[in-house]
Amino acid sequence: MFRATIVSLVVVVVAALVTSSAGYQVKPANYAKLMEQQQKFDETFERDFYVEHTKYVETGVKSERLEELFEHMSSLGSMDMFRTETDNHPLPFLTLECTACRALLTTYLTYRRVLGWDRDRIAQQAATTCSTLNILTPENCLMLVNKNIDILLHIIDSRPSLTAQTMCGIIFQSGTCVLEDPAFLGWTINVAAGGRPITGSVTSPNRAASDLKIIHITDVHYDPHYRTGYNAVCGEPCCCREGQGVPANPAHGAGEWGDYRDCDSPWKAVEDAVRAAARQHPDAAYVYYTGDIIDHGVWETTVAGNIVSMTRTYQLFRDVFGSKPVYPVLGNHENNPTNVFAPSYIDRQDFSASWLYDFSADQWSSWLPTATQQTIRQGGFYTALVRPGFRIIGMNNNDAYTFNWWILYDPAYLQAQLQWLHDTLLQAEAAGEKVHVLAHIPIGAGTSYRTWARQYRRILDRFWDVITAHFHGHTHADEFNVFYALSNPQHAISVGFNGGGTVPYSNYNPNYVVYYVNSQTYQVTDFESWYFNLTEANQNPARSPIWTQLYSFSGDFQLANASPASLDSLVRRFAANPAELRRYWELKVKRGDPFLAAGCDGDCLLNHLCQIVTNEANDDSKCNALAAIFRNLDDELFRAESEDAQ
Repeated sequence: MFRATIVSLVVVVVAALVTSSAGYQVKPANYAKLMEQQQKFDETFERDFYVEHTKYVETGVKSERLEELFEHMSSLGSMDMFRTETDNHPLPFLTLECTACRALLTTYLTYRRVLGWDRDRIAQQAATTCSTLNILTPENCLMLVNKNIDILLHIIDSRPSLTAQTMCGIIFQSGTCVLEDPAFLGWTINVAAGGRPITGSVTSPNRAASDLKIIHITDVHYDPHYRTGYNAVCGEPCCCREGQGVPANPAHGAGEWGDYRDCDSPWKAVEDAVRAAARQHPDAAYVYYTGDIIDHGVWETTVAGNIVSMTRTYQLFRDVFGSKPVYPVLGNHENNPTNVFAPSYIDRQDFSASWLYDFSADQWSSWLPTATQQTIRQGGFYTALVRPGFRIIGMNNNDAYTFNWWILYDPAYLQAQLQWLHDTLLQAEAAGEKVHVLAHIPIGAGTSYRTWARQYRRILDRFWDVITAHFHGHTHADEFNVFYALSNPQHAISVGFNGGGTVPYSNYNPNYVVYYVNSQTYQVTDFESWYFNLTEANQNPARSPIWTQLYSFSGDFQLANASPASLDSLVRRFAANPAELRRYWELKVKRGDPFLAAGCDGDCLLNHLCQIVTNEANDDSKCNALAAIFRNLDDELFRAESEDAQ
């Protein structure tokens, strides 16, 4: 998931590769001053890189200064940084990414706009930079650049006022990559007056025998190229694949049921997860699937290949769940190229996502009413009345992912789906319906375009008593997020539940989640996660994995229910009790053996705590309040907790 091209590509390549585990990085008290100093450094770096790189392309000789500049950016090639979303990268790495983005984009924009470089010259030089920084192998760098560059050049050529600062401000939304362009900040949607005032945090009934049961499966990331025994330590962003060969060291071979080491899922693991969920919960009323069927081999995806993988997966759901309704949404990996979702008015065939929307409309027709066809074919989103009083809205919020290049072309095109969401909620309110919102990317995460996130929060403030829960995927982490009112941040008004993922990429155990939902209010009263330990499963390859309950949330954390009010109180407990917070972290990473071996120190725990309450990029208000509590704990006690866990 992440960035690359004209950008010389650190942006297209990284964007395409970065995957899951949305996070948060707590800023130091002197952050503003540090960024002032960094801004001056970046300006000098940007200027020097352009001057020295221009000399290099003219003479073929790298100056000592250019070597220094490349050396400064060299850690961008540390592959383990491409396994997590950018908002989970350490602050020094985020700063470096922003520095590189500005320097590279400024240089390549000049090559295109001033020096008139053609498409092939831009592509070749971008691939060379990608290779120099060890982001991918030279061959895969060129493949990934070629998948994205025509779109990026079209955007850049069509928007001559688009600057490197604006582009990097959209992509990174942090550090010195500050978004200041009013065209990207000022758009808004129309929100109807009315609605019940928010007077406090939202409560819900406790779990009851009459609750509905809903299975949530997400992020299967089926890799048709996965081969047991093939190289799991391949030096590429996605391993365990047939083209990467059998390693000399058997310990480096891919496991039978998947592998922690940056590998996607073999088909037998996808099938086992879906069948296990159905077998263990035959009384479930509905199934939610929140996206990402396609693997992480982003440099070589094709429309035809994606169709084969998606068709096989959707057929599995039909075979296993039969007449049970399944409500799916699209993941950012489903399109080709990955992450890139063009406006509906872009009709150039090699740019348009219409093939994906038409395919999805056809595949989902066995689960969804005919009335959903129009919006699915228009933009991959829909609404469906599940039963009287209960409605689902399936969003395609991949268009607001910061690595969707088309935001740079026309940020206002995102208004249309948000306005449709608002209007649909207005109709649901009038009909007395409650709504579950399904979306692949966690709403408000650091990789959600901030203007979009702010407009979504306006909608949620207005319809807080209509939307009773959100369901997400994308991060592969078993986590939740609490939404707070814009009008009064003390009031918790909704919760986003994340289904984790059945794929182990990277370092996770596979899981799915089951929710208990009140049959009158349609609020989530409790939830539980089911998983298997990948190490144990691969040590017994001849039998199927043993699925067990990872947790029952209310029971594990002594809560009456899973309402926004209860989870808000739990978050404040986490801030005051590192042992409880560490317990949450262990469950969030699904007790993945590599995570547990690495541990999570105080700063790590605080980042995970702040991620729960952050609803919009750069809105640190809730985090700062929790950090003040967390950092006032007795240092000696905290160290003891940290040492015990390791």
